[in-house]
Amino acid sequence: MQHVLILTKNSLAEETIISKLQRMNCEILCSTDMLYRLQQGSVSPFLSYFQWVILSESLCHSEVEQILGLLKNHQLMILRMVENYPNEEEQAYWQEQGISEWLGKDISYETLREKVNELNKQLESKASVGNQILSFPHQSELVEQNDLKLLLKSFSKTELKVFEHLIEAYPRSGVLSRKELCEHLWRDGDTPSNMSQLSCLINKLKRKFELHGISGETITTLWGRGYKLSSGFYDYWLLGSQQLENLRYATI
Repeated sequence: MQHVLILTKNSLAEETIISKLQRMNCEILCSTDMLYRLQQGSVSPFLSYFQWVILSESLCHSEVEQILGLLKNHQLMILRMVENYPNEEEQAYWQEQGISEWLGKDISYETLREKVNELNKQLESKASVGNQILSFPHQSELVEQNDLKLLLKSFSKTELKVFEHLIEAYPRSGVLSRKELCEHLWRDGDTPSNMSQLSCLINKLKRKFELHGISGETITTLWGRGYKLSSGFYDYWLLGSQQLENLRYATI
């Protein structure tokens, strides 16, 4: 049985989606109190009971960003209820923040059923990888050369290009726009398709950092501006960069 938490400002407004989820044998908690507690910065161990979180359309974007920041270290599938679906660029941004899928207010039972089935497969795959993540080492600690080698070797050629451009941009302005990255990667530049592919590449890089023991924020998404490496990750990278100077070219 799937356990679903709906965060909303008005529980009565969620009766339609609750009814459809109950038909799929989901156990549901629709709560304004949990929303309030999260907004106050209180993250309850009770969250581990749920596999799904649905964010109501009654929440504004800034509230959604706050909630996503608090939930990012939990193994949850997060969905957003909307009246109007976001465009491709907006979807890319919110996916990077942690939104898995959007649900229209008028979504049919059949469409909801298929979406839930597909996302369940993703959730099971995600859980099977495991979630043991380490934090950045302190400056005084030695960066293991083998760890960095394995991280670099795990990148595809395109992922490595994105990573290198972000590294090179950090000492200058730090921020690299989505348009600039697309122009670096593809001849046709920042087409909608390439923008979407870029978002996937950023998500894959973040996931590979986690799988290689690097937690915390590694790549920061700046709405309307682009991407930058976090200062913590950049400092971590510098500790091992001289060791990897030769390897950097060997893996291209």
